[in-house]
Amino acid sequence: MIQNKIQLVIFLGILSKASCDLYRIVLIEDPKTWTEAQSYCREKYMDLATIQSDEDRAKLKEAANAVNFQSVAWIGFYRDVGGWSYQNTPISYAMWESWEPDLPKTNEACGAVQSNGRWGDRGCTEQDYFFCQTDTQDTLQNKFKYIDIVMNWHDAQIHCRTHYVDLATITDDTENTFLANILSNMGRYYAWFGLHKNPLNPWLWSDNSSVLLSSVKWESGQPDNVNGNEDCVKASTEGLMADDSCSTLLPFYCREHRRIQRVRFTVKSDGDLDESAVMEAIEKKMKEILSDQDMEITSSIKWSVQPDGEIFQQQKTQENTQETPCEE
Repeated sequence: MIQNKIQLVIFLGILSKASCDLYRIVLIEDPKTWTEAQSYCREKYMDLATIQSDEDRAKLKEAANAVNFQSVAWIGFYRDVGGWSYQNTPISYAMWESWEPDLPKTNEACGAVQSNGRWGDRGCTEQDYFFCQTDTQDTLQNKFKYIDIVMNWHDAQIHCRTHYVDLATITDDTENTFLANILSNMGRYYAWFGLHKNPLNPWLWSDNSSVLLSSVKWESGQPDNVNGNEDCVKASTEGLMADDSCSTLLPFYCREHRRIQRVRFTVKSDGDLDESAVMEAIEKKMKEILSDQDMEITSSIKWSVQPDGEIFQQQKTQENTQETPCEE
């Protein structure tokens, strides 16, 4: 009878719930390229680590110290080397000429496809023909529209967004060859497509966090982009950053989010309670709460023993229901 009463009162006695999003930084010592590291972190954790606060740097150092790591590793910072106009899609396929892209990193640059199928970057104010794409995907003839009018890249973008969907996005060899053949048959050499780089926002975080440049700490003399292709960022154990080639094999830091929810229970009884019965009832109720929220139960409940040797404390009033701030 006591246990049945305990279960009923626990259900009614949830006074408050406080939820917090906590995070930690995890060091993965298996060397990978920056892109491989990003894919790994997104699959196993949340993303590559964002490091732009003292708290972030402290967690990074803690992760390094845990395995006595003393070198540099990838984090989620990278140089914006451009993307597609349509939905700001990142570049996953490219056919650059061997010397392209060759505009300085500080210049706004727009992409063009050539009749030989290779790509180049050009000043966005130049005048040229262009390709738009539609929302029809059944055939390449229906998906892409060649516009035989010369415009600068931004005007071409407006034209495509007004009359179709956007400037063309090329995703594979078949699409690229199709557009190149159109140019060759028309006797044209260049045509705009949707690639664009904006130098006003040169750096981005992999998890799309807002970039606070005043909070980013670089090594002395960094970033230097020595070889012209150092578009990804590594960090020391102190969180000081430097740019490097994205193809360099390095360990890397992932960011993991953990959600903690605190639930306060009140148990009422006319007589003495059996502690084991109370603990069993609370554990059962906690599993129900987590199950209702589709949260995976990864460990059992741990009980804190009070200085008097008891787990539970008797209170004469229940008025104090103030939530305790979440702590890791």
